[in-house]
Amino acid sequence: MLKLFKYDFRAIKRRLIPLYLVAIIIGVVNQICTTFVIRLSMTASQENASFIIFSLLKMVFSLSFFLIMSYASILTIFILIMNFNNSVYGNEGYLINSLPISSKKLILAKYLNFIFWTFISAIFYIVFYIIGTINSLLASGQSLKVINSELNELKMQLFHSPYFGKFVGVAIIVLICIILQHLLNSWVFMMCVTFANLVKSNKLIMGIVTYVVTNIILGIFYFSLMASFLFKLNSDIEIRDNVFFSLMTEYGITYIVFVALLNVGIFFLINYIHSKKIDLE
Repeated sequence: MLKLFKYDFRAIKRRLIPLYLVAIIIGVVNQICTTFVIRLSMTASQENASFIIFSLLKMVFSLSFFLIMSYASILTIFILIMNFNNSVYGNEGYLINSLPISSKKLILAKYLNFIFWTFISAIFYIVFYIIGTINSLLASGQSLKVINSELNELKMQLFHSPYFGKFVGVAIIVLICIILQHLLNSWVFMMCVTFANLVKSNKLIMGIVTYVVTNIILGIFYFSLMASFLFKLNSDIEIRDNVFFSLMTEYGITYIVFVALLNVGIFFLINYIHSKKIDLE
């Protein structure tokens, strides 16, 4: 399974690494322009030629970075979907399916690549957002000591809060929810590809319909859960502070159980369809 993962990883990285390198370069240049714009706005008139030039450059590179990261995210999903479709159900399917590896291991190897590259895409956004925030604070005259002092003060207030333990518990639950949702998104894409290959023609339409129907069903569940949470929270408005954390825990665990079962269920569904219902053309 690991050998198959490495093979897919090499094939995918040749397409994605250059794109992410370009995004890094544009992101760095954008941060440099941001620094100059903030510094010049504090020391020079906004009619100053340097200020105007760096402001325009900042706008151009900010837009370019947003577009290329959006493109990279979409392209990442597209490449992963095409890789899964072509290597399992397309021309490479005969070779892959003839390997001495079980259907479950084959699916899991493909899934690991989905998880890895979509995770990298998300990390890019988070890292550059954090870097941009810190850079803006530093460029505006804030020192690292001041920032660190403010963070320490916030940390002390949090640690001495009577709700600290409950806050940590809810934060852990939220983190688990985010991870499970990320895992589920990859399973949904793979399920759509698998369902698309159940038909001989109009595979794209079948895949899109599967994706839309699946997200409608999930959306109904998420909306119902959120509506129920808000209704209970508002019904106990006089003791809202006391019930908020307990409701977050209750509904968070409900969400975790539901999404975890979906992850497992979709995996077995894909495995069943792949091994029992699909014949390669």
